[in-house]
Amino acid sequence: MSFLSIDGPLMQGINKIINCAYLSILWLIFSLPIITVGASTTALYYTTNKVIRNNRGYVFQQFWHSFKTSFKQSTIMWLIYLVIALILYYDGEIMLLLTEKSNFGTMANLFFKAMMILVSIWMIYVLTYIARFEAPLKTVAKNAAFMAIRHLPKTLLIALIFAVAVFAVWFMYILIIIVPTLAAWAISYFMEKTFELYMSDEDRHNEAKLNGKEYE
Repeated sequence: MSFLSIDGPLMQGINKIINCAYLSILWLIFSLPIITVGASTTALYYTTNKVIRNNRGYVFQQFWHSFKTSFKQSTIMWLIYLVIALILYYDGEIMLLLTEKSNFGTMANLFFKAMMILVSIWMIYVLTYIARFEAPLKTVAKNAAFMAIRHLPKTLLIALIFAVAVFAVWFMYILIIIVPTLAAWAISYFMEKTFELYMSDEDRHNEAKLNGKEYE
């Protein structure tokens, strides 16, 4: 096989980069109404795991499929998250104002901001869980919280990846056309290892077969 052939490593690498950019742009466009960020992010993770990582299907086809099927659950959970995050943010700001920016007010503000971070990490688990499994919302919320706490080392790595991605886009806005997919790709390596622990042997075997991998 020629290095420069359509099936060669160079062309496959270029195709992968193009797909990553395409998927990031889709995520951005479908997130613009703000209310759809949850469904768009679920579709981003679903497509990253299926197409970018495992070469199954086409970017738009898989993104649109996930966006439609997860829209209700992802949107409800996203709106719940927004309400909680806004309450925590303004609680922190109010504490600063009421205490005239004293040490207590600063500590209270930091506490509420830390709670915002924890809720955001929980939301990452929620949206990726919806992308991978079918379950009632109560089960999704409970299992996401359980996994985030139970697998704390992986959770911290996922939080670090998310923080680096946010900083990269903040530092250079143009990176938003590639960073969302790269972040989802990196997060999927840790998230999928966690999800596999809660799948039956049959499900793991079937998924490995679909991905063209050996089941261990």
